[in-house]
Amino acid sequence: MALIVYNKENSRPQQVVYQRKRTINMDSKGTVYLSKTMSIELGILGGGRVNFAHDEDTGEWYICHTTDKDGFTVWKDKRCARFSAGFIVRRIMLQAKVERKTVQFMIAKAPIEVGGTVYYKILLSNPIFK
Repeated sequence: MALIVYNKENSRPQQVVYQRKRTINMDSKGTVYLSKTMSIELGILGGGRVNFAHDEDTGEWYICHTTDKDGFTVWKDKRCARFSAGFIVRRIMLQAKVERKTVQFMIAKAPIEVGGTVYYKILLSNPIFK
């Protein structure tokens, strides 16, 4: 018998399960959506700029807030941070072996600091599909 027991925790819609979590959503068109929680933590809710970073040694991807004019421009939205980064999205989805149109990843709770910049690791090991 392969009995699955459902309770309040495992029978909620995915949107509710990941509400108030640090997440990043990407679609195949290159649009990136950061959850409101992550947008606030990065200080970019309602506008700003972000950069991605890739560690070539480990293959890990990071995101950070930047004031550099060359950063990806976050659109002014009070619900979440949205921006376009097609090239990066394709690289991340390829590395995570995602062959769907949309994917969501969790973002690590504890950031790392390198050269005075705070970077948040994008957890590619467990993609969330809607």
